[in-house]
Amino acid sequence: MSNEKHKQAYADMNDLNDAASAFFRIPVFFSHQNLFTLGPSQPPLSQEQLFIIRLFKEIQKVLLFPRTIPNTDQYPNTTLENIRTMINSSYGTIAALLKPTRATGQGEPYSPFLQIEPSMSLQYGLPLILVKQDTISAGGIWGDAGPLAPYTPLTWHSSTGVTVNEFFESVQWKEALQNWAGQVRSGYFIQTGPEYKYSCND
Repeated sequence: MSNEKHKQAYADMNDLNDAASAFFRIPVFFSHQNLFTLGPSQPPLSQEQLFIIRLFKEIQKVLLFPRTIPNTDQYPNTTLENIRTMINSSYGTIAALLKPTRATGQGEPYSPFLQIEPSMSLQYGLPLILVKQDTISAGGIWGDAGPLAPYTPLTWHSSTGVTVNEFFESVQWKEALQNWAGQVRSGYFIQTGPEYKYSCND
């Protein structure tokens, strides 16, 4: 791996960890697995790690502030209470479920919070995008047990050779991101606008 790519990989990881210092207007909840459950702790990074980093940047590109626990936000309460606080103070959610390198400490194929966080977001009524890798099976909100339209996850078909870049350059992804970002902004302006109008444009 070249020195340039090595430095870029570290810079990408720092972007994710230092997101709290960046200013973006509208906060959204970015629900994803810990990077170190998806690949090595040092570069070269796995395709799954690169996917999460790219997704983080895609959210930033539409001028939204992606918040994660604990990268950008930490609270003194229990994990479930922290998730509720995060959701209550966000205006949309993107959740990504990718194939981890190992099971959890309890022998689960992936963290149960990847079911809880998007489900709580849906119950709260937040605009929601689900993104799932085709190499991992998951029921519940992720839909492998049956269709969940209109919340059918976007699928990254990595098993057929679709690269990270190809997924994020696809028309399907770009349309989904723009539609979701539009819903987030609409909800934000509705909820934060003044209760009364002080001028009449009619």
